[in-house]
Amino acid sequence: METLSPLPLLQPTQFDAATDLLCAAFADDPLFNYLVPADVSDRQDVMTYLFRMLLLCGSGHTYGLNDDNDQTLKGVGIWLPPGETVDLLDLLRFGLYELPFRLPWQYLLRWQSALALDRDHKQAMPMPHWYLMLLAVSPRYQRQGVGHQLMQPGLEGSDRVGQPCYVETSTEGAVRFYQRHGFEIVKTGPFGEQAPTFWTLRRGGEEVRR
Repeated sequence: METLSPLPLLQPTQFDAATDLLCAAFADDPLFNYLVPADVSDRQDVMTYLFRMLLLCGSGHTYGLNDDNDQTLKGVGIWLPPGETVDLLDLLRFGLYELPFRLPWQYLLRWQSALALDRDHKQAMPMPHWYLMLLAVSPRYQRQGVGHQLMQPGLEGSDRVGQPCYVETSTEGAVRFYQRHGFEIVKTGPFGEQAPTFWTLRRGGEEVRR
């Protein structure tokens, strides 16, 4: 596998820029459109709050890639190494307890279904593994190899120690991207009523069960 220069970890001073990048990258993502629909009056504020929470959960394992010319943040990736997890208690500690006060009540059941995906993750990956919790590239830097570079910390770590990787996504384009990096589909289908199609993928380890 190609080995690239090590990526720097995202610094807390970059969290604002990273949050803006994530909001732009996931503005039309099917999963977030389902969880935070367009009719939520302060949708932008809710998305900002959610992505800041995820960055806090992934602190210490979040990689950022900057433009060499002006240091603009081009992409962000959160790779949790084997033994590191983000569970419901972590999410609550970093702000998920605010969600019932930020979303209309009719959408909270959608979040209950989405949070239950953690169970599928644990069932599919009972062994130590690398988990790509989040990957996003600024719309300005799409199709320039940024995503490929952000994949390297987990893929190189996985190959070095012989442990598998796991990722989830809700877009066919992302599925193809991960397949080009050696991932295979473990499971596909909606996870709840009216939910978008959702894929889980795995790279390395035992043969993928379909």
